[in-house]
Amino acid sequence: SGARPSPSAVPLIPRRPLVQGQSSQRAMFSDDAFNKNIHNDAPTGGAGTLIGNWAEERVLKEASGHGRTIPQRHVPRSGLLEDFTKVPFETRKGDDTFSRVYGPKSDHIAQPASRTIGQPDRHEGKIMGQGPKEKTMNAGRYEVAEAEVLAEEEEIAKQAHVRRWETTTGLVHSKPSELEAEKAIHSRKSYKDEILHGPAPERTRNIDNQGLEFPTHAHYSCVEPVTHARMALDDPRMRSDVRASAASGVNTFGKNSEFTKPLLEFNHGLAKDEELETMYNGLQSSQPLRHIGGHQPRGPFEVPSLATLKTQIHSKIAEVWGAYGYVMLRQRLFDVGNTEGFVHKDDIVTILRDELGLDNQEVADTALQVYLGQLATMKKTDVRIGAFLASLRPVITQKQKRRVMEAFKGLNPTNGEIRLGDWLAHLQDEDLRATVVTAFGAQDESQVAGTAVTEPVFSELLADLAPFLDVEALLAV
Repeated sequence: SGARPSPSAVPLIPRRPLVQGQSSQRAMFSDDAFNKNIHNDAPTGGAGTLIGNWAEERVLKEASGHGRTIPQRHVPRSGLLEDFTKVPFETRKGDDTFSRVYGPKSDHIAQPASRTIGQPDRHEGKIMGQGPKEKTMNAGRYEVAEAEVLAEEEEIAKQAHVRRWETTTGLVHSKPSELEAEKAIHSRKSYKDEILHGPAPERTRNIDNQGLEFPTHAHYSCVEPVTHARMALDDPRMRSDVRASAASGVNTFGKNSEFTKPLLEFNHGLAKDEELETMYNGLQSSQPLRHIGGHQPRGPFEVPSLATLKTQIHSKIAEVWGAYGYVMLRQRLFDVGNTEGFVHKDDIVTILRDELGLDNQEVADTALQVYLGQLATMKKTDVRIGAFLASLRPVITQKQKRRVMEAFKGLNPTNGEIRLGDWLAHLQDEDLRATVVTAFGAQDESQVAGTAVTEPVFSELLADLAPFLDVEALLAV
């Protein structure tokens, strides 16, 4: 128990630094400071007295030139032991055990997963996942996809503004041809109108009334609308019920204040009564129900109008096809139309542009498409030929309508029908007869001589000829 332990069994304790005057070889401030016999055992290839992981530290330093700890070196004290107020010339670098074990400190703040889920990755983009080629290819794909999406959205927006005519009944059931439609056989006639208003009047009773005139080729600002007061003003039996002043102005019902003016303001003459009598006598030969007419709006304005469009087409028909222009136009439309009497809007535009030579300067495409779109009431893109011609051509006057009705009765209709040959026999113009025969789809007059013609068909044919020909000459029956 009192024996002294061997030197090898005693743990080595680092000595205190040497004081002034001692040998500096005994003070080893390095990673071999605790290895007392490291040089003695070097020739034999031993590692000396190594404690702990000093052997690993030595091998690491010999291989890389750096150890895991900072090598300690002697720093001169500059007389610090004699004068404690002095400070060392340099600060000795020490080893930070916390940084060596745990690594350098980071500004990362630990957060629970409930807060981090869904947040963007702040390290995104630091590591390149795609090369330049793939980025270029993705940019090209994006441009193509964007162009396709824009084209699709444009088509969707276009379809959203298209008028839809399809109905459930129209999709499930097919519409039969109008040519096969027949009138109901066992239908009952209602006498409601006769009970309330008496027997139906004669159609020609008010056919001569000028108050019912409405020229469709004139601008609406130059035409007075059809009203009951205007119609009553031209009827001798109803004229006394209309309250109106003397029609000496532009409009029929314009206010005439010459009668109520004081003598000092009356400027037509010194004798007011005589001047008013002269004015009233002069109005007896005037036409109070006249229309100013003209396709241009009244006043210093130049705006596009439907009347101007019709006038331009009307002038072009007269220039290219002559007096039988509307008959030939009807024939061209029936050549490209279907069996029910409908024609596509594009076919109408083709006829007007190619055959008539109507250019865009005379009638713009936008105005023409709007006009045809307003006539497409039964189908989305098809226009009824009869409705198109009735809207395009000038309307016949009330007197001409009466003359057409009288001429149809003069041909002795049977069951409301006449024979086309009976009317053609009264026509003296050979070109007109050939045009009418061609309009009915034949080449020789004998082929259509027995064709049955009703009053509406007869009136339509005369309405096509009336814009450029004298109706009286056509109806010399």
